[in-house]
Amino acid sequence: MRVTDLIPWSAQRRDQPASRSGGDPVVALQGNVNRAFDDFLRLFPIPLTGWQTLPVEQGGAFQIDVVETDKDVKVMAELPGVEEGDIDVRVSDGVLTIAAEKKAGRDVEEDGYILRERSFGRLERTVTLPDEVNSDAAQASFKAGVLTVTIPKTRQAQDDSKRVPVQSS
Repeated sequence: MRVTDLIPWSAQRRDQPASRSGGDPVVALQGNVNRAFDDFLRLFPIPLTGWQTLPVEQGGAFQIDVVETDKDVKVMAELPGVEEGDIDVRVSDGVLTIAAEKKAGRDVEEDGYILRERSFGRLERTVTLPDEVNSDAAQASFKAGVLTVTIPKTRQAQDDSKRVPVQSS
């Protein structure tokens, strides 16, 4: 993507908007700026082997899956690179909030040069829960970068659930 693609009109066709590819144009612009700086810095013989930029979060969110059964609601959140102590799970007024602090950093010392990079970010997702959940009995577990929050439904909601047979016509 070129910077001119972000302009809402085209130089050749003033009455037609410029074509845009899918995705967030701000993220694309950030990627282009990062690439320009990387290309520029490659022109100089900096003796820091493997000098690469830290990963940038795409969109500031993380992937979640929500599964509702007759007995409970399960929310699975992918949180790679996040430590267990940096995760905050809250249930309040029928809303589940999952927040995480992501920190990355590195120090490289080589041939008299020092490279120090730090990246910090807060990620947060909210999920509206059904009315018939028992938020006091919610449980959360974190394993291999995946947070699983299980919130059981109330006994009345479980009893009211009934299977409806499907018939072919």
